[in-house]
Amino acid sequence: MQNITLLYGCVREGRQSIRAARAVENAFKESGKVNVTLIDLKEKQYELPVMTERLKDMKGTPPENVMRISGLLKNADGIVFITPEYNNSYSGALKNAVDYFTFEWAKKPIGCVCASAGKMGGVNASNLLQLLILAIQAHPMPYKLLVPELEKSIDMEGKALNETMQKNIDKFVNEFLEFVELHKK
Repeated sequence: MQNITLLYGCVREGRQSIRAARAVENAFKESGKVNVTLIDLKEKQYELPVMTERLKDMKGTPPENVMRISGLLKNADGIVFITPEYNNSYSGALKNAVDYFTFEWAKKPIGCVCASAGKMGGVNASNLLQLLILAIQAHPMPYKLLVPELEKSIDMEGKALNETMQKNIDKFVNEFLEFVELHKK
């Protein structure tokens, strides 16, 4: 079975994009084809201070949460970045987490899930995320899951609220699993 790690980068109070993270997590679990881990940067076990030094450059004993996340990323066959769109970009918490790590990303397949309250579903954030993925020397999956009008698309438990959203989630998961499999060859 493949190991898929979801990196959810929203720590804001009252966050709504957790809906998208749960929907994707649920869909991967329901596929029965992968072991999936959700790294929710708001959870105590994954909280990270503002990055002042990359893991590879840290002297002494790195913080436990940094090492925990590093291990999950290293062991992942594929990674999915999940973020709300803030000011036409991805969240600062996600960027902060990405900046801690170096070798963990190398040549990994990475997918993008972006959500917004508006009709565009985080398209600007997703485009910038793909550039970030290239910059960290990983491989961005071309197909992205965009979640427009988040509160009308997915409930708080991660259940799609309409057929189109469910089809988009399923398509993303299937394409991502294919993308990861192609990277194994």
